[in-house]
Amino acid sequence: MFTKTAQPALICLLLQPWRAVITSLLLAAALSACDSSSDSSPAPAFDPEVLATMEAMLVERMETYGVPGALVGLYVPGRQDVVMAQGVSDIDTAAALGADDHMRVGSVTKSFTVTVILQLVDEGLLSLDDPLSRFFPDIENSDATIAELANMRSGIYNYTEDGAFVDELVEDFLRVWMPQEIVAVADRNAPYFAPGDGWHYSNTSTIILGMIIEQLTGNPVGVEIHQRIIAPLALAGTLYPTSPDIPAPFSKGYMFAGPEVGLLDITLTDPSSSAASGAMISRLADLRVWAVALGRGTLLSEGSQRERINSLAPIVYDPCDDSDPQRPARVCPEYDQYGLGIGEIDGWIGHTGEGLGYTVLVMYEPASSAVMVVMMNRSGVENHTHVPTLLFREYAELLRPLL
Repeated sequence: MFTKTAQPALICLLLQPWRAVITSLLLAAALSACDSSSDSSPAPAFDPEVLATMEAMLVERMETYGVPGALVGLYVPGRQDVVMAQGVSDIDTAAALGADDHMRVGSVTKSFTVTVILQLVDEGLLSLDDPLSRFFPDIENSDATIAELANMRSGIYNYTEDGAFVDELVEDFLRVWMPQEIVAVADRNAPYFAPGDGWHYSNTSTIILGMIIEQLTGNPVGVEIHQRIIAPLALAGTLYPTSPDIPAPFSKGYMFAGPEVGLLDITLTDPSSSAASGAMISRLADLRVWAVALGRGTLLSEGSQRERINSLAPIVYDPCDDSDPQRPARVCPEYDQYGLGIGEIDGWIGHTGEGLGYTVLVMYEPASSAVMVVMMNRSGVENHTHVPTLLFREYAELLRPLL
């Protein structure tokens, strides 16, 4: 399977045979959940040169980082929607990637989980100032508050940085993990710092929030996410799965497994290994709706949404590298600011995600109500580069004068 010494490498020529199946789509229909114009005349399109530049940027990033397939959606009120589908959903068959294909969304799940936490705050069942010890007094750093778990300032060790856990995971991607097992992995490592004394992205913290949701509601966290978010927003292509299966149509997911193996198909993985921190599946159209709901606080009280936005604060972390042998899989998302299950990049707010085989970005620009979604079917890029974020920063600069 994975070679122990494998390091991600560029696969620049990966897409060359598939040029014929690369497609670009312009869609004009707006979802009812997003802004739309009452004028029946067609909305103006973006300048063709802008669209050509966006497409060229996408293709260049895909070739540089060996991404088999990618989707980009740009939705700006008063403009025609832009949807670009590039590359393939299946390397073996060269099937073209479709705009409706489902993918795993990784840490975008965190924005759903923390939204449920904030709803429970609105319902009086929880306070952001409550300590973790109210629910799980034996976990390391149990004096961390709910807010510190949600904004990555708890100091609790990130279990996906534990080398032994990673070895067990890659030995059996279909293994079912209990949340308590995952927390135990974190607890065998020292916390990074005392609660509130720093910032470190921790998947463990969000898994614990999922456990708190289950304790307060008596339901699995996936059921609560469905009842409270997926159903009210009519996200028909979004789910918190309980098995490795992905609904059709879907893109396969790939991860670089070393020079001898190349890209490994890891589409079928059990979602329990990421649970409330990264288990969910979605599609482009649904993530467009979610970006608006997340950015506007559609499902929260005004007070909770205000607190969420005000929680955004600059973060400082070491560059993503492999120089520390004790932390071979350092997790450093490229946010400018991070808050309560929401991040900020170049003035846009939302969340990014990376899981086994997929990388995603979902962003909302408050001033213009613009939405951008990027979905790619490859993870594990060298130096932990999050390609959707890299591409998004280029797009944000290009589009800034136009919004």
